[in-house]
Amino acid sequence: MLNRRFLRIKVLQQIYAYLQAEETDLTVAERRLLDSVDNLYGLFIRQLSFWVEVKCFAERRIEENMHKNFPTAEDLNPNRKFINNRILNMLEKNADLMRLTEQYKINWADDREDFIRGFYNRLREYKEYQEYMISSKSSFEQDKKLILDVIDNHMEDDELLFDYYSDKNLVYNSDYQLGLFLLWKFFNEMDESFNESSKIPPAFKTENDDNNDDKRYLIKLFKDTLKHADEYQELVKANIDNWDYDRIALMDKIIIFMALTEFCQFSDIPVKVTINEYIEISKYYSTPDSRRFVNGILDKLSEQLKEEGKLVKFGRGLV
Repeated sequence: MLNRRFLRIKVLQQIYAYLQAEETDLTVAERRLLDSVDNLYGLFIRQLSFWVEVKCFAERRIEENMHKNFPTAEDLNPNRKFINNRILNMLEKNADLMRLTEQYKINWADDREDFIRGFYNRLREYKEYQEYMISSKSSFEQDKKLILDVIDNHMEDDELLFDYYSDKNLVYNSDYQLGLFLLWKFFNEMDESFNESSKIPPAFKTENDDNNDDKRYLIKLFKDTLKHADEYQELVKANIDNWDYDRIALMDKIIIFMALTEFCQFSDIPVKVTINEYIEISKYYSTPDSRRFVNGILDKLSEQLKEEGKLVKFGRGLV
């Protein structure tokens, strides 16, 4: 589920918190790192469950309207396209999602009348929803497109959603955007073979493998970056022209140190992949000038480490 970029971001966040708090207990810090991954995955499960609950709320509303004392023609002949959405119906019946919902203690009972109702009312105002409901077409892809469009165009900027999740768990504040991307990724990759017995992807892609390489990568990147921080600091200081080291943003320093860890400690990750990944991360987690600075210093340091024989990569195309 979590690709390497997500894992890099979680390490970046936890190293930043570790240094800001001036902690010294790496065992506790490692536990917090793993907890942060679990919290992000829990947010993803909560948002999956949220979509199911919105569908269920819409269904209950239709049934209530049909049994009013004076129902309208629309009440008696409702448009059921949303509640018949193939994806949401499969998720509602999915045994693994039920298990995970229980595991993360997710219960919408107290939120149906205000939070769920509020989102459903906003959903009905979105042009994507209205176009979906009046369309005569009905397909799995159309059902998927509605959900992806709402995530893309509305959930990111929905302050009420953001506030709700932040109130549920303070760490969701910093993970809200990541959680939305995981949600979008899940729906985007879903195909018609998904059913009630399908498995929801685990937090680590390699979670069910004997070695769980992704978890090992996460912990090693975290520990080795902190372990070699002093060494990397001197290396960076010796290679910055017209820059005052003390004025470099802490986030930039951590990004560079993490990249250096991948250069020197991970023989199976290509240099170009490392550089490109940390340039992308710097766009979102540091200053506007960070991308250019990170790109320049990592290019320079990779060449120096290669000349010194410290950049050792195995496999064709890794350097």
